[in-house]
Amino acid sequence: MNEVYLPDLVGGGYNAFWHTRARYRVVKGSRASKKSKTTALWYIYNLIKFPAANLLVVRRTYRSLERSVFAELKWAIARLGVEPLFKCKVSPLEIVYTPTGQKIFFAGLDDPLKLTSITVSAGALCWVWIEEAYEIESEDAFNTLDESIRGELPAGLFKQITLTFNPWSANHWLKRRFFDKPSPDVFAMTVNYKVNEWLDEADRRVFEEMRLRDPERYRVCGLGEWGIVGGQFFPEFRSGLHVVEPYPLPEGARIFRAIDYGLDALACLFIALDTTGRAVVFNEVYAHDLIVSDAAAAIRSASEGLDIYRTFAPPDLWSRQKDSGKSIAALFEQNGVPLTRSDNNRVGGWLALKEWLRPIAAPSGGEDARLKFFSNCTDLIRCLPSLLADPNRIGDCKTEPHEITHLPDALRYFAIMKTEPPKEKAPTVRLRDFSGGARRKNRF
Repeated sequence: MNEVYLPDLVGGGYNAFWHTRARYRVVKGSRASKKSKTTALWYIYNLIKFPAANLLVVRRTYRSLERSVFAELKWAIARLGVEPLFKCKVSPLEIVYTPTGQKIFFAGLDDPLKLTSITVSAGALCWVWIEEAYEIESEDAFNTLDESIRGELPAGLFKQITLTFNPWSANHWLKRRFFDKPSPDVFAMTVNYKVNEWLDEADRRVFEEMRLRDPERYRVCGLGEWGIVGGQFFPEFRSGLHVVEPYPLPEGARIFRAIDYGLDALACLFIALDTTGRAVVFNEVYAHDLIVSDAAAAIRSASEGLDIYRTFAPPDLWSRQKDSGKSIAALFEQNGVPLTRSDNNRVGGWLALKEWLRPIAAPSGGEDARLKFFSNCTDLIRCLPSLLADPNRIGDCKTEPHEITHLPDALRYFAIMKTEPPKEKAPTVRLRDFSGGARRKNRF
């Protein structure tokens, strides 16, 4: 094997990353920050160094692996000059270190069976690399993957999950889990293009021009800070205006539910509309991988004690299923959750929601909002401001990452429908009858 001077091949800026053995090694960074290339170099180098180690590489979809992480690992093998020692296969994706039989496996979260069926013939599966980790739809999905790395390891080995990604919304669970609260189990760092000594002057000018032309884009794409680039779809949403601490629901409020449902996720919102025409989203149910009966049970449980006026749902739930001959809407009704068909006009629905979010004058001065959100609706508050405008369809938002669209879609099904506020209860009056007694009349 050829001798190499590792710092020359890896470069600077990643010394702490290279040496940490924390269970979670988390790196967010800007474009051209060499985070993926450094990670690929680390894995190839250390698979050779630790002859009992095996690696699982994960992205949200399997088909995205070959042109991203698989290619980066092949590049790292070439850069380290160890091509004769590795065999790279594409069907299925797999890299084998031939002297020992150690393997690099590849799997997508879109095929969970592959994650549960991975077995190693040499050593132990102790390392996981999650590339573009912001694509992971929920913290629960990450926890399931995390739990798969368990059991005793040969002496000298250690368990570690590495997450690399470009920054995304500050409402993403990655920030809360790995960056907001220091933990001895977590090594988290932010990198940017300035650590990449192999960029030429033309590359650096791109970032300098971005800094001058679009400072907000530079902050995210250049410096690797949290943020949304590319056009926030709901600039109307302001947490200081729209998010409030829970309070008793107004007397006489009309209670609506709005759901978005598929096998991947159930999103259900509970909305109270008062007599003034103002509304508040006061509760949410957000769960994954529920069949209709379980989804209905979750909705019923959250609805206990509530007088539900209507439950809006998308029209596709009324399509009949080939096997049962029943629609999903019929199955929900059979399980105690009757639905009302909503309008699925996306552009019209978003416009209606923007109207709901538009600030109005407060009676006491200043600004108020027709639609507010209780602070306990954490997933909706996270997802709604994370939606990006679709540059190819005016008036619509992007549907990726898919995980952040379910709850806003449910809210859209409410916003587009005609929802007249309840009438105020008339005061009770007393009328005297001819006999000198009194009789009660409830309304006039």
